[in-house]
Amino acid sequence: MQKLFSTLAILMAILLAPGIGGVARASSFNPGAAGFPTVLRGDQLLFGAMAVDLFGIRAPQPGTVCRADNISFQCGDAAAQAVRRIVQDYAVSCEKVSDSQLFPMLTECHIGQSDLNRLILRAGWALVDMNVCDTYARCKTYIADQNFARDNHKGMWMGSPPASLIAATKKSETVTSPGAKAAIRNAIFNVDLAAEMKAQQEPDRTLISFLMP
Repeated sequence: MQKLFSTLAILMAILLAPGIGGVARASSFNPGAAGFPTVLRGDQLLFGAMAVDLFGIRAPQPGTVCRADNISFQCGDAAAQAVRRIVQDYAVSCEKVSDSQLFPMLTECHIGQSDLNRLILRAGWALVDMNVCDTYARCKTYIADQNFARDNHKGMWMGSPPASLIAATKKSETVTSPGAKAAIRNAIFNVDLAAEMKAQQEPDRTLISFLMP
């Protein structure tokens, strides 16, 4: 019996050694979550006690009203229901992709080899968040999926996506201070026309001009 306990102890030590046991190996992967999640919103999942947001897309929030053919409906609830149907009975794996938001964690999620974001966008229940899209490798693909839903009147595109969602996903413009606006305005109107005409009359000294016959 004592020999058996000694053997088990050695086996446990081997399994827990760095790079061998499952616990140690898991630490080498990027943080994330996996399993059968609860759908909180069209762009948020709950794994146990940990909520994750889907990076790069935004779905209508609970209570948001959409209209299609003069019929009003709760599109936030409809988006959540649609995502529940997508992930139903499938394991979902999510990997952290951004440190800009820690709680909930921003993740990219997959069902097998399928990108969950793409499935939601093609079903018409989310919009691409253009505030992060220009720095995201999958931006063009996501926009194509959104256009597919729009062109085929899927989900929210049976009517029009809510104005609040369109505003939230529109790329933010740089705010120009009043002083900067005044400087730009003065630069526009304080043009030295005489200097410009003189410059236009001078011969072109670029390399191209010397190569021209």
